[in-house]
Amino acid sequence: MTRAWESLLVNRPALESFYSPIPPLESITVRSMHLNRRGPTLTLRFDLPEFPHTPLPEWVAAGCDAFQGQLRFLAVADVVLRGWIPPVTASVLIEELENRRIRVGLRGAGTELAFTSSDSLTVGHLSAYRRSDDGGDRGPHHFVGRTDRFRWTTVPDVWEKTFYERV
Repeated sequence: MTRAWESLLVNRPALESFYSPIPPLESITVRSMHLNRRGPTLTLRFDLPEFPHTPLPEWVAAGCDAFQGQLRFLAVADVVLRGWIPPVTASVLIEELENRRIRVGLRGAGTELAFTSSDSLTVGHLSAYRRSDDGGDRGPHHFVGRTDRFRWTTVPDVWEKTFYERV
């Protein structure tokens, strides 16, 4: 059975304050993927397919037109990755397995990512930004989380462990 990703979120209210309903993971832009052997975990940094229905006033004033976050999967196993050249526009399918496990599949534009994980997902490092002319996300970000707002004005480089290993 295919599950709606938002039903698996342990911190669903983080997105519900901006979306009603939370959009499906269809035609998302996956910007990066981080594998961490401790856990083991896999974290996707991605843009949701639509801007929030109820954006913060400062996002509107700054001309933001994209919303980004990270989605963390726990107890990851059976990882298969082919053709990874980010950013990738893809859709994510989640299939329920036994023992509170899920099978995750991501396909798009010559990329395939598949793995199994716990059915407990966490979203974090949420931010709004204005896409650059080339579709990039390197400009200023307006982070939702207090710590993120204090520490970051843009998305940090991929080796910044405090950003990519803690959601």
